[in-house]
Amino acid sequence: MKFSTPMPGRRAVLTSFAAATVVALVGCSTQTGQSAAKGEIGGKITVWTWNAPGSGLKAAIPAFQKLHPGVEVDVQDVGNPAIWEKITTGMAAGGSGLADILNIGIDYMGNYSEKFPKQLVDLRDLGADKLATQFPAGAWKSGQGPKGQVFGVPYEVNAAGFFFRQDLFKEAGIDYSGLKTWDELLAAGTTLKEKTGASLFSMDKAGTVGDSAGLFELLMGLQGAFYFNAAGDITLNGPEAVQSLEIIKKANDLGLVEDVPGSWENLLVTLRGERKVATTSSGGWLAGVIEEEAPDMAGKWSVSLPPAVKTGGLTGAVNGGTYLSIPSSSKNQATAYAFIDFALGTLEGQKLVYDGGGMFPGFKPMLDSDGFVAPNAFFGGEKVNQIFIDELNQDTPAVNYTSDYARALKAYVDVQTRVVLKGADPKTELDEAAKQVAQQTGRKLATN
Repeated sequence: MKFSTPMPGRRAVLTSFAAATVVALVGCSTQTGQSAAKGEIGGKITVWTWNAPGSGLKAAIPAFQKLHPGVEVDVQDVGNPAIWEKITTGMAAGGSGLADILNIGIDYMGNYSEKFPKQLVDLRDLGADKLATQFPAGAWKSGQGPKGQVFGVPYEVNAAGFFFRQDLFKEAGIDYSGLKTWDELLAAGTTLKEKTGASLFSMDKAGTVGDSAGLFELLMGLQGAFYFNAAGDITLNGPEAVQSLEIIKKANDLGLVEDVPGSWENLLVTLRGERKVATTSSGGWLAGVIEEEAPDMAGKWSVSLPPAVKTGGLTGAVNGGTYLSIPSSSKNQATAYAFIDFALGTLEGQKLVYDGGGMFPGFKPMLDSDGFVAPNAFFGGEKVNQIFIDELNQDTPAVNYTSDYARALKAYVDVQTRVVLKGADPKTELDEAAKQVAQQTGRKLATN
């Protein structure tokens, strides 16, 4: 099982984004890309990324160089989260010192494209249009600008993995495969708690980390919604948000939610079965983490599509991801795009990248390739990759993070804390939170 290196607490870095854009800028690095003649492929390009995705890109360099002899590709491990501040600093300085290719997280794409609209190349000008149908709709759209600009080609594409303890459900006499909606899951959770003592979910009820909103964001995604709509208007108090938080409140009121402080070690305790929690949702990368960190749990954990919020609704959602983008300051854009196109837009390149770094790809020919889907012994013979493919093949919507995601996230987590710890009313609290975000950002409240 391949997986990317997770970065716990990464969302917290978003809170410093706005401040970083106005910091006095000194000591920016010099441009390292050596320019080739316009439209020609040659010279040297640099790539900013971090550990695991960098390993994947490095694996593709020799084959790329066979196609383009003499080209030099320097993949630099800038570190995560350090890369976000470094990109912000460079963009605030008009692109000074930026690499030729930037590995950008889905939750940062809106920040950069809104605050620095001229700093990213519209990759349509370099031929990216031909790749649009080759990637999942939600992932592709989430890398676009308001006018259809293509600011990044999907690199890592994470579907929302819904992991459950098959052994606990069997002990309770529940056929998990028959649970199709969240209402059915909560009803089963009551029986599960009575017969096994296991909680259905765990949550950091005090909201000490941004990832405390993970369940809410999954429920929103399954309804085609997020904190903002495509126009950038606030949907934090929309009907989808209210429905999502009501599900969480109902689960909590039924005693199905275990209060677990947010930390990586606490997650590992749950995965190892040292805490009786029957489900957890995360990006697909968690499959590899469970297999590596909890080997004694083989055959006990399983994976499924998330239940639908409403019968017949979506059972898939985008749960993070990254893009490869080109800053306008690059002096060697043709070569930069040629490398992106090879690494992410060809089967040869995608196989090399996947084998080298393990990021779950979005390139459809790779998903359809021989051997990509195979039974996984750890998960009881389940074809785990096929589950994620089935999610990505659904018409999942774009995830509109915008440049104000950090504010909306903080406002929501505060609301969730009041709802689960004090029993506050979800709609009342979300209405107040949405007004707060509107006051802070100047954005409009969406018409519900």
